[in-house]
Amino acid sequence: MEQILSQDEVDALLKGIAGGDIEEPEEQLVEEALEYSSYDFSRQERIVQVKMPAMEAINDVFLRSIRSSISASLRRILDITAVPMELERFGAFVRTLPVPSSLQIFKMEPFRGHALFVIEPKLVFAFVESFLGGSGTRNVRIEGRDFTGIEQRLIQRIVNLILSDLEKAWYSLQPIKVQHIRSEINPQFAKICEPEDVVIINRYEVDMDRAVGSITSCIPVTNLESVKQKLMTTFQREQSDEDISLKRILTENIKNVSVDFRAELGRTVLPAGDILSLEVGDIIQLDKRKDEMLPAFVGGIRKYMGSPGIHRGNKAFLIKRKVFDQERD
Repeated sequence: MEQILSQDEVDALLKGIAGGDIEEPEEQLVEEALEYSSYDFSRQERIVQVKMPAMEAINDVFLRSIRSSISASLRRILDITAVPMELERFGAFVRTLPVPSSLQIFKMEPFRGHALFVIEPKLVFAFVESFLGGSGTRNVRIEGRDFTGIEQRLIQRIVNLILSDLEKAWYSLQPIKVQHIRSEINPQFAKICEPEDVVIINRYEVDMDRAVGSITSCIPVTNLESVKQKLMTTFQREQSDEDISLKRILTENIKNVSVDFRAELGRTVLPAGDILSLEVGDIIQLDKRKDEMLPAFVGGIRKYMGSPGIHRGNKAFLIKRKVFDQERD
């Protein structure tokens, strides 16, 4: 079979004959042939589910608080259980929310950004019916209607309890001030972050006899960047009033403990023969100048730098600065 050269091959051949060498045309690399594919490092498809012991402890405290406060508000016993914490993209989470939903946007100061509480609509109607004296088990048509003004005002009572309990749950790790921003019904208007941002999802299942629903918190991970390391470490249990009182007593007792305070005028090195020949009136030259700051030791550890002097007829030491680094300061 006769082989016909392409125009590019003919041009390359003529150029090679004229220049003395023939350039081989570069072959285009095919990704499939090399068994690799392009990867965008700026976007991570798979979310790694990391452990946050401190967040889990906060959720446990929060769970006990809302179980008590909501039950007391509705005057009935509720069974509330927590679902294991998950990390998910905000866009994927929003797509799972029904319309209408009780979407409560709030801010956790001093953290930046906003967070979200979601109360399922069937749970909203059960709460409202229970507030009005009903059993909370009546089937209500959810689709195709919005919450009325009365329903929104009644559910706001539950929201205020939830936000208050959230402050208490965070107190031991990081004192916060929770501020309610606004309420929404349509998930499209509850944009607290970008769809690609990763959020922490904590879901609490509420069982009111036959009325079952969930309360879900959604907090962007970027909001908690300042306490990220604390969330990764083992959480210390919340302090009771007795613990706080005991801590205050111990602190006051420690403040009254006597310690040795010593100011060092200077140092020098003398041969043993010179020391044996010392007499009254001899002058020993130290390694410190008159205008140079001197170290002060507390319990044998250098803590302050200052200068000696006389105050009200007594020998004194004027502290000019603290020592933070024993090697450098």
